[in-house]
Amino acid sequence: MKKLYFTFFALLLITFSAVKGQYGSRQAGLRLGYRSGIFYQVTQEAGSAEIGYNAMLGFNNHGLQVTGLRIVYETSISSISPNLFFSWGYGGHVGFNYSDHVRFMGEDYYYPHDRFMPLFGADGWLAAEYRIQDIPLNVSLNWKPFVEMTIPGFVRVVPWDFALSISYIF
Repeated sequence: MKKLYFTFFALLLITFSAVKGQYGSRQAGLRLGYRSGIFYQVTQEAGSAEIGYNAMLGFNNHGLQVTGLRIVYETSISSISPNLFFSWGYGGHVGFNYSDHVRFMGEDYYYPHDRFMPLFGADGWLAAEYRIQDIPLNVSLNWKPFVEMTIPGFVRVVPWDFALSISYIF
């Protein structure tokens, strides 16, 4: 699994380093939390705020989830630190997992063998990000609650998806 993380992160850096466009900054990084994964984000100025578009590839429950988020970075809180930014956002995800059981409303439902289960859901985003000026690095403490539906028809609400994200800006 670590080799997969490293390979995909290396491919992101190689592939996107040559892309030029109207965006102000790009970053790629690693999110370490309940729904861990690797991500790529582009950010641009929008009035007095910044708007970021984040694509994350997450791994858990022997499966894969692709998440897309729109993130709004408010102005920095200069009284605390000029490099500290707060952000909020929303998005969605699709993916699949393999499992021999599903937990729904406190009950466990077991299958005789692992089962392929597609899923889709909606995500929220709230974060505090510190931008290190001397090196192109961002460190973020973020919260990404989500609701998802797994086929066959189970709904899951996860309000505890807290994580630490580290990203390289290029």
